Amino acid sequence: WLFFRSAPGAASIASRVPFLIAAMGASHGVELMAEQESSQPGLQSIISGPLDGLDPPISCKEAFEETIALLRYPMDPITEGLKKELQITELDANSFMMKLILDGKKLDGFGYGKGDGTDRVRHWKKVVAKPEKLSISVTDYVPEAQLGEWLSDAKEEAVSFCEINFLQDPPQMEFCIDDKDGNRLANPEARDGLYSWSDSIVNNIHSFKTAKVKMTPDAASIAEKGLKSMVSEPMDEHVSYENFFPQMVKFTRDFLAQVPGITLDETESEIRGSVTNEQGEVTRHVVKFSEASGEMTVTVSHQDKVRTELHRKVHLGPPLVLEAWDVDAEGHRLTGAAKAKEIQKNMNIMIDKANSWFG
Repeated sequence: WLFFRSAPGAASIASRVPFLIAAMGASHGVELMAEQESSQPGLQSIISGPLDGLDPPISCKEAFEETIALLRYPMDPITEGLKKELQITELDANSFMMKLILDGKKLDGFGYGKGDGTDRVRHWKKVVAKPEKLSISVTDYVPEAQLGEWLSDAKEEAVSFCEINFLQDPPQMEFCIDDKDGNRLANPEARDGLYSWSDSIVNNIHSFKTAKVKMTPDAASIAEKGLKSMVSEPMDEHVSYENFFPQMVKFTRDFLAQVPGITLDETESEIRGSVTNEQGEVTRHVVKFSEASGEMTVTVSHQDKVRTELHRKVHLGPPLVLEAWDVDAEGHRLTGAAKAKEIQKNMNIMIDKANSWFG
């Protein structure tokens, strides 16, 4: 369930990027507090609320391991679709270099590139893990606040440093951030910039712990033999086909309705959405669905050029399973782990809503 919109604000790369429209709200996975007394004497840091107070609770070890996993594979579904190359260089048993490059042609296609196919370095980090201390040191070579740097401008020169400590009694995450000149950054602005990471850490752990049904990435396709898809575990014990399919369509429609400025036009088997940004560029979403066949497709186009297609197929079975795959502008089939995690989260929300009177 991916939809593209332009972010508000200045027309910089940091404010003109594709975002995932998800179940967003004012709350976060765990609150972060700015300008707290640091575990590093005489300094301040940004510290989370207690992790054991969450539902379900999270241990420091779980948060540490999920942070390492996220630093190795820093992908949301949008980024996974724009990825050109993810480079992981192992330095030793507990340290690695990670460099994520986004495809300039794909960025151009959505109107977010330089217009000449220049690739963008979204992340470039050196990560040193200290398992015995439950601590991680991260050196950044491109700025997070600007969502990276164009490949032609990126250099292996540190722009910031962050030590992430997983504190005990109570279990909390501490972020000790310094700029390239050694100035400590613990203000509310720095805190707000961390929420994309802390939310991902908490939400990924909670999604895994609470999921009734898991989604497997890069599985053998049921609908199209010989290809790969994302395929769920059987859903029969949790929901019926008659309840799940309409909820999948409603969920998609509700997501679309959240896009600022969108105009929706609906029929019995189709939903059309259109958004025009400040530059006059038009993004269209066309949702086609058939409960008889169990199929739903979402086609996203920008300036009348198809940029991605989302395919969802509910197999009546038995067993009752959801199969999903996306196709990018170049025809590549996308069935990776980040997309599977996001679909798993949304699929379980749909199951709960399908069984609720208020769904």
